[in-house]
Amino acid sequence: MLFLETLLRAGQAWHEETLTTLQLNVVEFLQDETRDLPAMTEAERFYEHVEKLQRAECALAEKLNRLTTRITQGN
Repeated sequence: MLFLETLLRAGQAWHEETLTTLQLNVVEFLQDETRDLPAMTEAERFYEHVEKLQRAECALAEKLNRLTTRITQGN
């Protein structure tokens, strides 16, 4: 029974290592070879820019609302 347990654990470890290696290889292939997937730093930079644009859009919307309120109250 101990042999079977050891064999199953070894098989599970091999499976996890193989899956991790496959994932890394696919990511590397998609980033370096086909350029279909951006590098992590490029993606992070992109999302930072998107967040910055969202904050700017919110600030602009607030200013527009204040101006609209001033104009409608002035008339």
